[in-house]
Amino acid sequence: LAARSTYDGADDRNAENFPAWSMSDAMRLEQLAMTGTLGNSFYASAKEVTADAIRLLERADASALAKAIVRGRQEGFIRSFPILGLLYLSQKDATLFQEVFPQVVITGNDLGDFIDLTRRRRGFGRSIKRAITNWLATKTTPYYAMKYRKPLADAIRISRFRGSEPIYAYILNAYSNVKGMNDEKLEAAYLNCPELAARRRFIGLLDDGKTVEAAQLLREAKLDVDSLTAYYDRFDTEIWLAVAERTPVMKFLKFLAKFARERVDLDRIAQEKITVDNLRRAKVFPFRLYTAYHGYLDALPLSADGKKFECKPFAEVFGDKDEKAPTFPVLSVVDTLVKVLDDYTERYDWSDFAKYSWVIAPDMSGSMTSRIGNSGNLTFATVAAMFTAFFNKAPLQAQILPWTTKVLSYNVPRRDSVIMQMNAIINAVGGGTYMETPVEYMIAQNKRVDYSVFITDTEEYGSGWFAAWKRYHRKFPGVRAFIIRLDSYRTSPIPDDEAAKYGVWQIFGWNDSVIEYMRYIVMENQMKGNK
Repeated sequence: LAARSTYDGADDRNAENFPAWSMSDAMRLEQLAMTGTLGNSFYASAKEVTADAIRLLERADASALAKAIVRGRQEGFIRSFPILGLLYLSQKDATLFQEVFPQVVITGNDLGDFIDLTRRRRGFGRSIKRAITNWLATKTTPYYAMKYRKPLADAIRISRFRGSEPIYAYILNAYSNVKGMNDEKLEAAYLNCPELAARRRFIGLLDDGKTVEAAQLLREAKLDVDSLTAYYDRFDTEIWLAVAERTPVMKFLKFLAKFARERVDLDRIAQEKITVDNLRRAKVFPFRLYTAYHGYLDALPLSADGKKFECKPFAEVFGDKDEKAPTFPVLSVVDTLVKVLDDYTERYDWSDFAKYSWVIAPDMSGSMTSRIGNSGNLTFATVAAMFTAFFNKAPLQAQILPWTTKVLSYNVPRRDSVIMQMNAIINAVGGGTYMETPVEYMIAQNKRVDYSVFITDTEEYGSGWFAAWKRYHRKFPGVRAFIIRLDSYRTSPIPDDEAAKYGVWQIFGWNDSVIEYMRYIVMENQMKGNK
């Protein structure tokens, strides 16, 4: 009866037809800006997710929308929803649109996606053309000209940009039969931009089979490797080594599997590049280490269970018979990835958290296998497992309560690496979503903890998390909960207007700021308690 009365006020239903609450437009904007990839999910197709997002964008307040999409792109590093939101902002407030355009459109790919959306959904009005023109005038660099040549050329033609610098001639030459284009203008671009000239010289060296010289040029010049994909089949190990040395840390992680297949000795380079400081400077989320770890192992002809590895020479692993084949250890990179992910845990300041008791309750239901955007093997479960492992390794009084339709045992030693702990969770994912399960367990065990953290996609269908939490809160007044939401679904398991009353905070997203936001809430609660 108590559970039934709790949900009498629910004004919506989630994807499992369980009573739920609709979110305010402000909270929905925050959610989509921080999680909204607009792709297929476990419970909704990309078409359904996009249609719901569009309905919100059509009615959203311009200033709230501008704030949300800038935060989503700058802090959440989400692209799809902020770029779509930018298009709708252009129809609501031209001044705000001009102001936030360069904060949302960061790369040439962003610009290309914005143009594609605009082409499909509306025309290129004066305001949009002006924003594109300003972006081209201020953001175009030789590196961008190489990396995003086609999107920038498209932008120039649509906006009728009249840049006089030779670099724009180089960009436009991505198309054939451009009016007014000639060899003189193109040569001026090579003369004015040493990076473009170096790229042309690099291709010439490949054509001549001079790979040693090409590798040295790659080390000396700032060339964009992504713009050279058509020539990858001509790269030898020496060139790939030069690529590894010059590649920024984010791309280095993405290329790890490729480097492994090309048999590049990454030991020294990985130790220099993959550090907590470098990752934070480049705004690389720690879960990228986990996906890079598995991508690298998958590229090696070894078992990837994380337990059977020995430090074998590269040549032995690949079965090389050539005496000149590489002989360096293949697992040094694995060791680096494992160590740096552990270092992430140690680098957090846990002192404010350590004053309280904690339960960390990751959702391990089957829907947590939903992929995050087009991110390959990154799933909700990956992120939930990482947060759980971080808290478990931290110097805290914390109990781990994984759950599906029941609480599952978690016997992984705290001394084990973050990656080993993550594997234990991810490999056990499957089952239903009874969000109330860990709360019911704490009630039955008469277990009071100061803070409970639920990491989930919130698509429950048991007897209800909120009903159980209200009973737990009455039994132990003052307890608090964080719901870390990884999903873009439109319903909420708790009504907005009662969240504060029952000590609940919903957090959307999965970047470093989540833990910092939790610290802020903990400190704020501590100050209120002291008063």
